[in-house]
Formats: sequence, C-alpha cells, structure tokens
Amino acid sequence: MVTDDFYRAFEDRFRGNRDLIKARQSVYLPIVDALLQRVPKKIVDIGCGRAEWLELLAGRGLSAVGLDLNDEFVARARQAGLSVIKGEATDYLGQQPDQSCALVSAFHVVEHLGFETLLTFMKQAHRVLDDGGAMLLETPNPANLVVGACNFYLDPTHERPIPSILLSFAAEFSGFERVVVVPVNRDFLQNNLELLPAELSGASVVNKVVSALDQNFMQAPDYAIIAFKKADNESIPIAESLVAASALPISQKETEDVNELFAGLLKAEREKAALQGKAELAEKLTRDAQWKLQEMQGRLELVQARLLDAKARAAAAEEAAAAANKRVVEMLNSSSWRLSSPLRFVGLAGRRIGTSPGAANRTVKLGMRHAMAYVQSRPVLKQRVANVLARFPRLRARIVRFTGLQAAQGVVSGSPLPAVETIERMTARGRAIYHDLLSARNGRTQ
Repeated sequence: MVTDDFYRAFEDRFRGNRDLIKARQSVYLPIVDALLQRVPKKIVDIGCGRAEWLELLAGRGLSAVGLDLNDEFVARARQAGLSVIKGEATDYLGQQPDQSCALVSAFHVVEHLGFETLLTFMKQAHRVLDDGGAMLLETPNPANLVVGACNFYLDPTHERPIPSILLSFAAEFSGFERVVVVPVNRDFLQNNLELLPAELSGASVVNKVVSALDQNFMQAPDYAIIAFKKADNESIPIAESLVAASALPISQKETEDVNELFAGLLKAEREKAALQGKAELAEKLTRDAQWKLQEMQGRLELVQARLLDAKARAAAAEEAAAAANKRVVEMLNSSSWRLSSPLRFVGLAGRRIGTSPGAANRTVKLGMRHAMAYVQSRPVLKQRVANVLARFPRLRARIVRFTGLQAAQGVVSGSPLPAVETIERMTARGRAIYHDLLSARNGRTQ
C-alpha cells in the first residue's frame, strides 16, 4: 500500500508545481461562474489533493468543500484556510441531501476508482446535484499514446485508463442528459510539429505523417467531461466553447521558403516571357530579313537576267555590226562599187550644185563625159563597164541619149574633151565644180 507521505512526494515530483496546475484548471472557471449565477449552492471537490482548485475558487470568492483520503493533503489544505474533509467519495456524497450542490468536481480521481465504484460515484453525484448543476471530471487521456502506453502507469495507484467515450457513456448511463468532452492541457505540451505548406511538393504525404503523429502522440494529455444534469442547461454553450480544434499550424519558415520559391518562379516566368518576346521579335525580324533577302535575290536575278539579255543583244549587235562591216568591206572591194564610183561622184556633185534643172543637167553631162573619158583611158575598166552596160541595154541607151552619141563616141575614141561654150551661163558654184572636175581628170590622166 502506498503511504501518504510517498504519494505527497510523488505528486510534488510528477504532478507539477502548484502554479502550473492552477493555470491548467483555470480554464473551467467560466463554467463555474455561469453555474453559480443560476444555482447558488455548494461546490464539492472530490480528491482535492494539494487543493489548487479550491484556492482558485476561493480567489473568486466562491466557497467549496474539499474531500481527500490523504492525511497530509488534508492537513496542508486546512493550514491554508481551506475547507477540506477526510473521507471517501461515495460515503460523503451518500450523506448529502438531494439537489444540494451546484457542482461536483474531481481532478484525476476517477482513474483511481474501480469501474463499479465509478458508476456508484456518478449516480450519487447525479442525485446531489441541482437540476441546473453539473459534474466536472478530469482524467488522463489514453488517446495520447505516450499517456496511454507509458505515463498513465507512472502513478502506482492508477487502476486503468478510461477512454473519453467510455466515461461519457457512463455519465449518460448515470442519468446526466448532456455530456461535453473537452480535451485539455494540450497547450502545455512542447509540441513543435508543423504542417508543410500545401503548395510545397510532397506536402500532402508528409503532412499525413505529421498529422498522425499529432493525433496520436500530441493529443491533449488530459480530457474532462462536463456532464449536465439537464439537457436545457444554459451553461452548455460555455462548455462547448472550451472545445478548441487542435489543428497544427503551418510552418512559418517553410511558408517563407515556399513564398520565396514562388517569387523566384514568378521572376523566372517573367524573364521567360521577356525572353520569349525577344525571341519572337528576333524571329519576326529574321523572317522580315529573309523576305527582304528573297526580294533582293529576286531583283538580283531579274537584273542578272536583264544583263544576260543585254549581253546577248550586245553580242548579237556586235555580230550584226561585224556582218555589216564585212558586207561593207565586200561592197567596197567589189567591181560594182568601183564601177559606180563616177556615178556617185556625179550624184554628189549634183547635190552640191543645187536644185536648178539646167545647171544640174549640164553638170551631170559634163561629169558623165569626164567619166567616159576616165573609163576610156583604162582598158580593163572599159571592158568591165562595157560588159556591165551590155547586160543593161536600157541604161546604156539612156547614157547615150543623155550625153549625146557624138560626145560619147568621142570620149570612147579618146579624143580630147571639147570646150564648153556655155560655161559663162553656169552659176559660180557650177563653174567651181567644173574646174574641180577638170583638174581631177587631168590629174588622174597624167
């Protein structure tokens, strides 16, 4: 059997200091205030231990009676001026009148009772409570695996851990119409678990593991049931407000890292868009340059085609000029050109004389006579002219008629050219041409 002094020393070592316990129990004070406003009756705290809860109530001006089996706890509480009685819970409650209490509380007591004793205790608490009253029971939470598998058994007086569902059902079975389960003291755990930002790759998998650790190892180490005797108790919403979600916070550092990563991605996207715009502009400029190059190549090909055409025309013109020059040379070297030289000379002289019919005829006749004399003096040429004129009898007849038969025969026979009696009637230009012809003939016959 555990002695009173051992258990007092055990509580001092493992229960935590008094200020810590009062800080944890202060969460229930709003419920007590609400209950006492409507039901100004007695408060009974079963298993008051070191009496931290009684001190909290006294500090708010509320009187309460504590009950405990440990002599040392009872003595210390009485020394502190608190109302504490040594006694067993079911016996004490069994002696109280019906509906004589506003609140029956017990902190970390029910796990020390056997289950049959627990049910008896609950039924007695239900009897002594006012219809507007409630029962407050706090006990270790076995849903926290560390508590359920290890820390619960640290106290050698513990019977067995009681899940919140079982304790809540036992209260309902004992007659309480409304039971609120409140996980407590979670904030006093050093829980450094944080969720990764959902935007981070792999966060969904990692967060499942973190949540599992949180729900099993970082559950509230204790829980309380607040069992209301009647379901219409106006303090129920206050009890429900104590049930806070235990959602893990999102890691601030990881969030900052993700935000920084996103900022970097956005910057990279902007740079990518800018580079893409530049690339598109460069591609457009390249297409324009290629189009202009193709246009220039087309123009160059057109110019080259025109140049080739011009070269071809130049070559054709050169060939035509060479052929014409060849024909000119052949014509100049031909006998007909040499034979027609006197006639061309006469035609040129006629153009120089002018448009006077008489002067022109005289000049032509004179030129023809000199031409006849020139031909007559050259046997070879004379034979060629005779051969030509033989093929053109009409031309020969016209020459004879134009120059006169006697004159032509005299020239042909080589007789001297008779003097021109009518030279004075010629114009000054005609006389000059006459003298030029005469000088030319004399110069060639010498």
